[in-house]
Amino acid sequence: MFPDFFRSRAAEVTAMAGVAAAQAGFAVMHLTQGGTVDPVAIPVSSYAVTWPGVLLFPVSVLALAATCAILAGRGVGLAREGLIRFLLGGTALMLVCAAVFRTGTPESGLTWWAQIHRYTAGAAFVLLTVVAALCAIRMRQAGAPAWVRHGTWWATALAVLTFATTTVNTFLPGFLGGGDWRGIPQRVLLVVLSTLLWCLVANSIRAAVPVADSTAVRAAEPGVVPGTGPAAVATNDRATEPAVPGTAERVTAGPVPVNGPALRTEPVGAPGLAAPSTRAVDAPARVLAGVRP
Repeated sequence: MFPDFFRSRAAEVTAMAGVAAAQAGFAVMHLTQGGTVDPVAIPVSSYAVTWPGVLLFPVSVLALAATCAILAGRGVGLAREGLIRFLLGGTALMLVCAAVFRTGTPESGLTWWAQIHRYTAGAAFVLLTVVAALCAIRMRQAGAPAWVRHGTWWATALAVLTFATTTVNTFLPGFLGGGDWRGIPQRVLLVVLSTLLWCLVANSIRAAVPVADSTAVRAAEPGVVPGTGPAAVATNDRATEPAVPGTAERVTAGPVPVNGPALRTEPVGAPGLAAPSTRAVDAPARVLAGVRP
C-alpha cells in the first residue's frame, strides 16, 4: 500500500502542497505578528507563542515534515539514495518533534520541552543540510536539469553558512553582537531549506518516468501478450542465437535433424524465433555432409 502511494500522483501533489503551505504559513506569521515578534532579533519559533502562530507554526512545520516523509518514501530521483532517504526520514521525525514541543517564553524560560524543540529543530536543519550536500554531489550523475543541480549547490553553501551563523549567535550571543540579529540568518536558513525541498520534489517527479505504467497499459490491450512485442522478439532472437556453431541443440531443446521435414518444423517455445538461427548454423554441416537442403 505505502510503496504504491509514495509513487502515486497524490504523493507528488502532497509533497508540493506541503512546501507551499509551509512557506505560505511562515509568510502569514511574518506579516501578522510583526508587532510582537522582531524578525531581526527573535527566532522564528517565537511565533508559536502568540496568535495566529499558535496554530500556523505547528501546521507549517508539520507540512514540511510531510514533504520530507514523502521524499523519504519515494526518493529524490538518484541512483544511490538510501542514505539520503534515511536522512529525510530522520528530518521528518525531528520536524514533528519541533512542532509538538513548543519553544519557551520569557516567563517560562528554557523548559525541558523548549530544549526538545531547540535541539530537534537544529537536528532537522543539520540533516537537511547534509541531504543538500549529498544531492549536490550526485545530481550531475543523475542527469538532473541544470537549475536543480545549481539549486542544490547554492542551497548547500547557503545552508552551511547560515546554520553556522545561527549556531554562533545562539550559543555565543555576545560574539559580534550576534544575539541582536540572530533572527536574520535563521530566516534565511528556513527559506533556503524549503527551496531545497522544492528542488528535490521536482527532481523526484522528473525521475519518475512512467515506463512501468505504459507497459502495463500495453499488456492490458486485447490480444497483446507481455513479452511478445517487437523489442521482446528482437531480444529473444538474440538470446536464441548460439555463440559457437554447432551449439544449436542447446537452444532448440534437442538435436535438429538435417532432413527437409525436420528443418521445416518449428522449435519448441515461441514460434519462429529460434528457427532462422538454427538453419543458419546447420547449413555448413549439410553442405559438408553432401545433404541437399
